[in-house]
Amino acid sequence: MKIITSKWLQHLCLLVISQLIVTSAILAQGFSPAVQLRLQHIIDSFQNNPANPFVGGMSVAIKADGLALWQGATGYAARNVDEQNNLLPGGTLFTTGMLSRMYSVTKTFTAPLVLELAKEGFFRLDDPVSNFIPMQLINPGLNPNVTIRQLLAHESGYSDYTDEYMLQVAVAFQPTHVWTAFETISFCHQINTPGAERRYSSTNYIMLGAIIETVTHKPIEQYYRERFFTPLGLSSMYLGGREPQDGHGVLVAPHDNLSPFNPIFQLTGQPTFPDAYTNISRFPSTAIVSLAFSGGGIVTNAADMAEWGNSLFGGRATSQDILDTMLKSISPTPDDGGDFLGYGLWTNKKISATDSFVMHNGIAPGYKALMAYQPDRKMTISILTNYFGCDPYAIAKKLYEALPNFLCGNDNRKEWKILLCYKGNDICVARQAAPELIKKGACLGSCAQQPPATKNISAVNGDEQKRIKEEGTFTVFPNPFTSQVTIQFKVAQSGMVNLQLYDLNGRLVKQLFSGNMREGMMKQITLQSLGLPGGTYSCRLQTTAGSSQRILVLNK
Repeated sequence: MKIITSKWLQHLCLLVISQLIVTSAILAQGFSPAVQLRLQHIIDSFQNNPANPFVGGMSVAIKADGLALWQGATGYAARNVDEQNNLLPGGTLFTTGMLSRMYSVTKTFTAPLVLELAKEGFFRLDDPVSNFIPMQLINPGLNPNVTIRQLLAHESGYSDYTDEYMLQVAVAFQPTHVWTAFETISFCHQINTPGAERRYSSTNYIMLGAIIETVTHKPIEQYYRERFFTPLGLSSMYLGGREPQDGHGVLVAPHDNLSPFNPIFQLTGQPTFPDAYTNISRFPSTAIVSLAFSGGGIVTNAADMAEWGNSLFGGRATSQDILDTMLKSISPTPDDGGDFLGYGLWTNKKISATDSFVMHNGIAPGYKALMAYQPDRKMTISILTNYFGCDPYAIAKKLYEALPNFLCGNDNRKEWKILLCYKGNDICVARQAAPELIKKGACLGSCAQQPPATKNISAVNGDEQKRIKEEGTFTVFPNPFTSQVTIQFKVAQSGMVNLQLYDLNGRLVKQLFSGNMREGMMKQITLQSLGLPGGTYSCRLQTTAGSSQRILVLNK
């Protein structure tokens, strides 16, 4: 009886210790382990949704300013393809530190820069563009009296260069041409009277970049770096086409359907593309990136984009009066897409019907991005994906719904107080006091809001009853472990299988298995602890049927 009791107590203590390790390893990041697992499951569910499986992948960061950071990644940074660009199984996995193109989120940098330079006297917001650009020479069809303010607000009436068919043809013929802003502007048309309405057009921000460089005789990337990237520690960011990628990280490959351009490619002798979302890296991006310029050229990782959202809307990136000008510029009338446009930003109800967000997205061949800031929570959701066929808003909506409500201030100043789960009790503390308690093991939200870690969260848009089919068997033993752990799994559907080990910050630690398996096949992997620091890990199994995760605790 003594021996049985002793073993039982030893087992109980081991469970308690493992829970404490989980707590200390991850709650310093603010979100509980269960919440973090649920967030990862959501992005995995989108990745493996049978109705729309991602060809590429995504990286996500959610940062509550000063309180919490979660990062997750799923899918592929680059898919394997054959000589005809048809998809093959497998590829390079997408990890959290990888770079992607934010495209039009770049406008959230250009707008405050324009306002700062206006404040410094380089120009006035009501100056016409003809004061700085020889419109009669570049494009006499565009109204030269459009003001800088109208460019900021998308009220110029200029067409969006991305919609200009002849420009698309030119890019297909010469994909390696480096475009200047003036060349881009020459293809555009006047489609509306200036000031008549707000209609989104990237041409406006290409024009603003050209004005900045004409007036200041300084490249815009130097302004981005000196005023924003360097002071805010955004080390992954650079302006594509103008600055080198070296030292910033690995850029993920684009995945899109380029087959509509096949008639042009055939005329020019270029390789054609299958009618599918393939890895389109064979098509040079030089022209597309150079065209994006001050309207969409910045490259980043998800964590830095989340930090930029918090810094900009939290008042650290520019002065308060400039931030106020941007926020007050938001139109009371939505555009055709339901967005309320402002200077380099907009609002809409696509993430939450009740909670406000200030945001911008980015779209271009092979890439999508979304940066959305929730002002009450002082929190940014950042999504980067290299699969053009996805909807970042749908992903952000599911992620936001999965987060606990951690505000407990009054209606006038909700953000002043933070709700924490600390030692099994709910406490409401001043925001400035919350970080210290989080370091001691508190997590955001009520204790009752922390979900079961094994709950299967559906991310299939429009049908909450649909669930990704889980694997029949996925076990780890012993857990916690000291020297080695055995991981065993059986697949429910034939196809590609990946088993990876992640730390709880979302960083890939080790690829444990990658290969094709038949339905019902059992696989056993032994993971040695040699070289691994003690702590908590997430073992993630990805198959064609879905994804599953198990928490591993290494005691050292």
